[in-house]
Amino acid sequence: MLSGSISRHQRGIAGKAILFLLILLLAGAGAARFLMDWDKPEVKVGLSTDYFSLKPFDVFVSDKKSGISSVQVSLEKDGQRTQLFSKTWDSPQPDVVVTVDAKGANIGNKPGDAMLIVKAIDGAEHYVLPGNATELKQPVKLDFKPPTLEVLSTQHYVNQGGVGLVIYSVSDDTVVHGVKIGKRFFPGYGGHFSDPHIQMAYFAHAYDTPASETPVLIAEDAAGNRRKASFHYRLRPKKFRERTIEVKDSFVKGKITDLLGGLAEGLTDEQIFIKVNKDMRANNEARIKRITSGHTNKQYWQGNFNQLSNSKVEANFADHRSYRFHGKIINDAWHLGYDLSVTRHYPVEAANNGVVVYADDNGIYGNTIIIDHGMGLYTLYGHMSSFGVAKGDAVKKKQII
Repeated sequence: MLSGSISRHQRGIAGKAILFLLILLLAGAGAARFLMDWDKPEVKVGLSTDYFSLKPFDVFVSDKKSGISSVQVSLEKDGQRTQLFSKTWDSPQPDVVVTVDAKGANIGNKPGDAMLIVKAIDGAEHYVLPGNATELKQPVKLDFKPPTLEVLSTQHYVNQGGVGLVIYSVSDDTVVHGVKIGKRFFPGYGGHFSDPHIQMAYFAHAYDTPASETPVLIAEDAAGNRRKASFHYRLRPKKFRERTIEVKDSFVKGKITDLLGGLAEGLTDEQIFIKVNKDMRANNEARIKRITSGHTNKQYWQGNFNQLSNSKVEANFADHRSYRFHGKIINDAWHLGYDLSVTRHYPVEAANNGVVVYADDNGIYGNTIIIDHGMGLYTLYGHMSSFGVAKGDAVKKKQII
């Protein structure tokens, strides 16, 4: 055999080696492809209806494996696409919430059908290919015209901590209406006039709402278009009483400690009082707020609300109380009711007609009954020794409860 020549046997070995390497490469590529993230991002649009307006809305995008690298939101109408939002992240995010505000976009003001398009790309690496993409297309109806709103009542005088009434009319496309003052919103009610467009809303200038705040009427349609209207309003300021209450050791060790039960172990008397008067009070008031947040579009009450017969007012609504323990102010609270003094086990009467929505224990309020009188008005009766009615019962004015 001449030097430099390759035998048939050697060529066979070399061919098998090359084939083996090719198989390994293909297997490796297949394994890499298998291990890659091919799951597409999840996209959800935070529109509560199929209407689209200039009201901002949220888009929720998530990809737990590779994270989100970019999000684009656009609106397509009559073949023309307008970009509403675009952002790219250098470091992909597992969960992204973007707020889309179309006010600055050139989308016109004509109503009609359109397509909302959201495109999200994750951070998965596919060699030269981009990450996984999801394109969500959601049909929407463009609506940029707010409902009409007209104030009908003329005089509105309200005491600080008191209630006022405003009467107004709205157009048929209105779905939410009422009065906003400060951080509080008071819904309006219809069906009480021969004209179905006429509405009414009771609203409060709360004890803790600054006198500088003024109420504003609001009407909103299904698309989120909102109309606002001011109305003549005069507030009668009121200075609420300040009181300092001495907290006795016997009171803390007795009734207050009993309210906490086993949670009082290891706490000082001062800590026990604060835990009840601050933390438990906040939880109890949150429960009251949840119960009274429902709204009945019906007036159950008739005439004036009655004070409990033969009772004497011992503490007023919105008294501000500071609690002094061993010579030191340790806590304070607003008294959101009237303390009425009568003899022990005196029968408690309903202040007016209504429906019982709560009859149970409520912490610092003790045994409590809450009556819905309709149209956002409720009364609460606390520290009762027993119940004469149950949740769901209809009651009459001055009925023993």
